[in-house]
Amino acid sequence: MKLDKNYPSLSLSQRFKTWLILLVTTLLLVVAVPVYAQQTTTTSTTGNAVDGFPVVLDGKELFRVKQGIPGIATAEERAAIIKQRLLTVANDSTILPEAIQAEKRGNDLFVKAGDKVLFTIIKEDAVIYNKSREILAQEATKFIQASIVKYREERKAENLVKGAVLAVITTIALLLFFRFLQKIVTKLLAKIRYARNADALELRIKNIQVLGSNAMSYLLSGFVRLGRLAIILLSLYVYLPFVLSQFPVTKPLGDSILKDIAVQIEQLVEGFSKYLPNLLTIGIIALLTIYVIEFAKLVISELGRDDAYPWFYPEWIQPTNRLVTFLIVAIAVVVAGPFLPGFGSPAFQGVSLFLGAIFTLGSSSAVANAVSGIILIYTRSFQIGDFVAIGDTRGSVIEKSLFVTRIINPKKEVITMPNAKILGSDVRNFSVVQRESHQGLVLYTTITLGYDVPWRKVHEVLIKAAGATKYIMAEPRPFVLQTSLNDYHISYEINAFTDHPELMPEIYSDLHQNIQDYCNQAGIEILSPAYTSIRDGNHSTMPADYLPDDYTPPTFGISSQNGH
Repeated sequence: MKLDKNYPSLSLSQRFKTWLILLVTTLLLVVAVPVYAQQTTTTSTTGNAVDGFPVVLDGKELFRVKQGIPGIATAEERAAIIKQRLLTVANDSTILPEAIQAEKRGNDLFVKAGDKVLFTIIKEDAVIYNKSREILAQEATKFIQASIVKYREERKAENLVKGAVLAVITTIALLLFFRFLQKIVTKLLAKIRYARNADALELRIKNIQVLGSNAMSYLLSGFVRLGRLAIILLSLYVYLPFVLSQFPVTKPLGDSILKDIAVQIEQLVEGFSKYLPNLLTIGIIALLTIYVIEFAKLVISELGRDDAYPWFYPEWIQPTNRLVTFLIVAIAVVVAGPFLPGFGSPAFQGVSLFLGAIFTLGSSSAVANAVSGIILIYTRSFQIGDFVAIGDTRGSVIEKSLFVTRIINPKKEVITMPNAKILGSDVRNFSVVQRESHQGLVLYTTITLGYDVPWRKVHEVLIKAAGATKYIMAEPRPFVLQTSLNDYHISYEINAFTDHPELMPEIYSDLHQNIQDYCNQAGIEILSPAYTSIRDGNHSTMPADYLPDDYTPPTFGISSQNGH
């Protein structure tokens, strides 16, 4: 057989599954069903002492026996005896249906088939059914004759052949339908794979990606395979009763399955019709929820306008929308809960308790982080892109979520910090001044010099060094603070403004380099005064490039007690 290139051939596992389904179906038809059907035709149908016990032929109830014969047989035993005799007569082709007649002998009234007595109609039967015994005998005779005619008609060779032909045709049609279904499913799966490879399956809602192409491909493929399985099961559910109803032996079972299908459909329709008011109520709640959410978003957007309310900041709009949407949906779910199917049932309550226990036991830290995340949003501690210092961690904020915050430090290390930890730490934001007031961030560093160096000269050198540093602002001008007068040295703090706080490590490095260069050019040694007090005879600490060509180290000075 030549295969179409557009449809890949079935894999070994798929072929095995197909043949396994066919094998189980065949065994069910050939072995299990006839045995079950035979048991159905030979066992009594359920009855009781009030409604009577049915007399059944070929799965159809003819009449019911409500009265037994005292001292001889109960009503149930009497019904079983009559049914067995009718079955014997129905299988005896020498007894014509017309031979079944009612016969009266004295006070006894019999229903006979030829010379065989089927059953006796007693006086109690007439009392129970409120009819004369003669009328009961005539009605029973007509029912039995018609049932035997139909029983034998269905078992004729031509009807059996017709049923077999219909069963074969139906089986072939089912196999062809399965093959067609497999081709359709294979084609759909191929299209899903092609769309996934082209990255054309992502699901977006208002420019927000909900699911990527890989996730959507997995989801759609699962739905297609699940739909295939559902169609196969539904086809078998319809196929089996139809095939079983073509043969007299299995017809009761087929009729029973069809009856079960009809009952289930009826129950489904009835349940759906009863649930329609609740469904309508849920729909109204959902519609009102959508309108309330949209109205809340409009109000929040209006609050966030730059010229509307100075106490509501624009960066609060998106998180407030999410928080309000969550609260509105939660309230809607609570209101709609009583109208959901199964609400209040033990199963629903059990699932609710189970989920509540899991949430209580396993989400304490998650709730703490979520609450901390909300607090951090509304305290405006930092925004995406801000350069911050949180405890010992310093870097740029690259992600803010409900539970964690991610920071990338100057070494390009991404650090994930729980929001609860951030809320309990000091947060220094180096970018907020530049962003909100357009002022520069003050960078500062301290050097210590001895009292022998003129402070005005130090100020001049430090300011020149800061001015020569890249990313240091010319205005406002750098300035120097003398922060302390120590025992052996003075602390000079150079302060300079920058509008690039995210480059702090680079700026500090350049500033320190320039301070070294400019101090060396001015002949200022940056070293401890304790070293200079014992430096007689030692070489200067400044690089040779900054020393005069005729520089020679000083000699050691030695003096006696009398000053010589």
